[in-house]
Amino acid sequence: MYSVNVDKLVKTSETQAESLLEITDNIIEGLGNHKAFAVLGGKVDTFKIAYNIMEKGNKVLFVDGDIRTDVFLGKYKLGKSAKGVLDYIKRPEKNEEIVCVTNHKNLSLIFTGINEDGVVTDDEIMIFKSLIDKYSKEYDYIVVDSDEDGTLAAFCRYAAIIADKETYDEDELNNRVIQLEDKECNVLGVIIRE
Repeated sequence: MYSVNVDKLVKTSETQAESLLEITDNIIEGLGNHKAFAVLGGKVDTFKIAYNIMEKGNKVLFVDGDIRTDVFLGKYKLGKSAKGVLDYIKRPEKNEEIVCVTNHKNLSLIFTGINEDGVVTDDEIMIFKSLIDKYSKEYDYIVVDSDEDGTLAAFCRYAAIIADKETYDEDELNNRVIQLEDKECNVLGVIIRE
């Protein structure tokens, strides 16, 4: 099992910290009794939201569920030995340990993992729901950083979308909201990042 220090990832300006705290409060309120939610387009901001939820006294699991890129694994340079989401959905019967602890007792994470063959089938994607179910017993909240298409977000029932002010397209965002809601994933809100 790996242990990583996440303090550099959660550093923010005072203004950003206030905004993220407000976003965190709104997400928690919107979730009600539900534990899992996804963020599309958030990357490190998604992790900061997970950190804020932990700071409120909750046990949180952050899942790097962007199965197209390994943003967080790349930051820690753990190489091919770090198991993660892709290892679980490709070989669930192996029941490998994929949770990585952090320097904060109530915050753990699961990396994307390595996709040896570069392919993820629809059947493998469906297995992700069992990962959410498995860990929802151990954690107060599961925060999933999903890819832009929301591939794994559909299994969380709730999502938020983060888009950059300079590059977002309102019609594209509306279509993404409709696509998620068609998959029975309720969109809690769209956050425009400056």
